[in-house]
Amino acid sequence: MAEQIAARIPIGLNLRALSLLEGLRAGVAIAVTMAAGSIFGLPQLGLAALGALLTCFADPGGPILRRLPALLAFGFIGALVFGGFGLIRSFGPLIVVPLAVLAIFVTSFARIYGQGGLQVGNLLSVVVVLALDTPLHTFGQAAALGVPFLAGSLWATLLALAVWRIRPYGPARQALANVSRALAELALDLARLAMAAESEESYSAHARDHRRAVREAIETARGIALDTFRRRGAASRRAAQLAVRLESFEQVFSLMIGLSEALEQDELMRSAVEPSLRLLAGWLAAIGPEIQADRSLDTPRKRLSLQHFRDEVAKIDAASTARHLLDRAAERLAVLITVSAPAGQRAGFAPAELPGLGARILAPIQANAGWQSAALRHAARAAAVSAPAFIYAMFSHNPYQHWMTITLILTLQPYFSATWVRALERIGGTVLGAFIAAGIGYFCTTKLSLAVTMIPLTVFAFTIRGISYGAFIAALTPMIVLLIEQFYPGSNDLLIALNRVAFTLVGGLMAVAGNLLLWPGFEHNRLDAARAAAMAAHAAYIDAAFAALLNNGGIPEPQRRAAGLASNNFEAGLSRALLEPHRGRDATLERCMVTDAALRRMAGRLAVLLLDRPTIVPDDHPAWLAWRNWLIQALTDPAGLAPRPALPAGQGVEPGHDALTRLARQAELTIGGSL
Repeated sequence: MAEQIAARIPIGLNLRALSLLEGLRAGVAIAVTMAAGSIFGLPQLGLAALGALLTCFADPGGPILRRLPALLAFGFIGALVFGGFGLIRSFGPLIVVPLAVLAIFVTSFARIYGQGGLQVGNLLSVVVVLALDTPLHTFGQAAALGVPFLAGSLWATLLALAVWRIRPYGPARQALANVSRALAELALDLARLAMAAESEESYSAHARDHRRAVREAIETARGIALDTFRRRGAASRRAAQLAVRLESFEQVFSLMIGLSEALEQDELMRSAVEPSLRLLAGWLAAIGPEIQADRSLDTPRKRLSLQHFRDEVAKIDAASTARHLLDRAAERLAVLITVSAPAGQRAGFAPAELPGLGARILAPIQANAGWQSAALRHAARAAAVSAPAFIYAMFSHNPYQHWMTITLILTLQPYFSATWVRALERIGGTVLGAFIAAGIGYFCTTKLSLAVTMIPLTVFAFTIRGISYGAFIAALTPMIVLLIEQFYPGSNDLLIALNRVAFTLVGGLMAVAGNLLLWPGFEHNRLDAARAAAMAAHAAYIDAAFAALLNNGGIPEPQRRAAGLASNNFEAGLSRALLEPHRGRDATLERCMVTDAALRRMAGRLAVLLLDRPTIVPDDHPAWLAWRNWLIQALTDPAGLAPRPALPAGQGVEPGHDALTRLARQAELTIGGSL
């Protein structure tokens, strides 16, 4: 049992998230202030180092005009909080605890603004906790804490936005490169399946693993692109290049979905298609670094490799679906080279899609104002669970008790599965980091040596921040211990480390208990709703797809994308539910797993229908409409569903006949939902 649970815990390494540049930048920002404080005997610079450290955490990345408001807001609000809550601390528990709890509610609710809001909100909650360590009695004392904190934050902001400035389109190019790599992995895995003559279940696993990853990469790139267009405008050559490339990747993804479905059903075609798939995977993998480095793809070598791909595709049976799909993929690759918009298609980023500042601020609040909002429930839970921690802090004289509250706030997540996984990572990383801190403290006995040690330690910690949360905490713990050494000279490093371990353990347990007892965020209870939403999205996709088939219209991209996103959300919830405790055979999980696989297969078959369309004569339109209505009812209102309609007359073994039959099989699986 323990091995099975451990195997499901999503703790892993993401080596692509390695960022040496970010680590170097953070190391300089923090170590310079610490070294100056040690050399010139200015202990206030230790607080400036803390401000720089937290500001580096708060940097959301992306275009400068998006990062600047977040960093400045964190610096100024953090400075006010540091001084203001220090003054409030002297008013006693009846005043302090309610205000602190309210602050935690607000900072936790900030996650509704995306990753940037989540980062800034979490870090401001850390500042609230740290500010309550020492009561202040005068505005001068408050300024003595707030000003150095603000100075360190501004120093880190200046370093990040001016000295080590990230180019405005750099994040967008990085996101496009990630899409290219995800598509390359999808194509390579599909080539492996074709060569190994894998079973139907293997193709289902392929779809589950890779389609979700590609869709997430595309949506991430889309979000970054839209944010870039808000700041830089959507009419420039670079913006057009970005939009067309993203749209081309979207189309390649659609073609790959159809190709996967076609190969699954046509075993004889697999070996013939495998060489082309490997060439496609290599081509997509090769252009990723070129896009990221902003180098032109229109080179003789790229055109030669594209021609080689076309020649390999030409060896496939001209009448096969796979040949048609790969030919269209070659056209999309040509678009990526030339960056000329496909005829009759729009890049997909109209100015109307760029909401104003007021809408970006108020819309998330309005959307999350009800109790059904996971973000609102999470904020209320964080506030409630933090209350006893703040009460303890008011009567405790331990200078390290804030680690309990910080761990509690940062470990607590909207869903139980995410909370206990984060608790395991944070506790395990803290224990390991405590031993590292004790070892460093044994060898580094002077302030200057501690400051110098912070440079490689900070570089390493920030470099691996995106790779593994547990590893990051293991590196962060000794860094925090050494930083506190600047505030409390002569402190015993082993004692600091042990206190951090003990309070981290208590805070992690409180977070898990809070998620269990207060409005538990069990994903299992929402699976049926997520399943229904995914089925409804696919029903809308079926409706739009059949309309396009019967009216000779274009591919319904909005509905296809909505169906893909719904499947991704459904699978994400299913993954969280699998981490939650459940006993023996679980009918809900089994039903949802079957539905997830069936919907992915339906999406693939619809992609084939739209990309390699059968001949539909006008006399057969009523039969196709009957099938459309039957499939939609099977997904949205299966009660009293009639038997399958008659197949269109004269179709025989043509693709349309086979496609409708396969769509019906998957629809019936979603109704039964049993293994």
